[in-house]
Amino acid sequence: MIFVKPIKIKTKKKIFNLFDTLISSKYKFKDHDILVLSSKFVSMSEGSVLDLRKIRPSSKAKKLAKTYQMEPTFVEVVIRESDVIFGGLPGFLLTIKNGILAPNAGIDKSNIPLHKIICLPLDPFLSAENLRMEFLVRSGIKVGIVISDSRLMPTRIGTTGVAIGCSGIEPVEDQRGKKDLFGHIMKYTLKATADSLATMGTFVMGESNESVPLVVIRGSNLSFTDRKLSWKDFAIDYQTDLYFRGIQNFNPIK
Repeated sequence: MIFVKPIKIKTKKKIFNLFDTLISSKYKFKDHDILVLSSKFVSMSEGSVLDLRKIRPSSKAKKLAKTYQMEPTFVEVVIRESDVIFGGLPGFLLTIKNGILAPNAGIDKSNIPLHKIICLPLDPFLSAENLRMEFLVRSGIKVGIVISDSRLMPTRIGTTGVAIGCSGIEPVEDQRGKKDLFGHIMKYTLKATADSLATMGTFVMGESNESVPLVVIRGSNLSFTDRKLSWKDFAIDYQTDLYFRGIQNFNPIK
């Protein structure tokens, strides 16, 4: 049976030690626990908070800001944080960062002081790996780490969860070659394990004032690993993505 436990932690307003903060929650972590952490919580621990009043927008940022009715300073940060910018609509730029499609490069203005914004962790996979190793070395506990962020899904209302960083578990389960209930060989299915865990965590964490930046998942029986992971372990280039390729020359048939 899978057990899901939300862990409340007092709101942080400046840089803090992530491992020490989790241990001070007094929760008794065990071997093979999966820790799903809010990306914003990890970012806050690392100081990935910017003051928009100190940002000088470039001419490119000013032009995009005028086109999409946005603050030039905010657009400047989006440009810096994005790997690709496709375009946008009023208030949003559509971007890709570390293989993930996201509005405004995942930059957030919620649950943060006025004039401040919080960016995604600089290297979420390194953040996850460092935290996992701290648990192993300092507490002798072997855990899996998933750093989650909320995302809008195309054509769907509301947010769900997505893994932006992972360590200690295999993020994708390859089910190709297995048989389904009717004996058909599965040719394409890969199970997005890390994203599924991120969604479980995001659901329990909430999106407003819950103060639950950590969710512990126990009894998952997942495959643990010590190999170093990156976004390429559970994302593909947008140029080979099914949806992107399908709507490149969008012209509805019906």
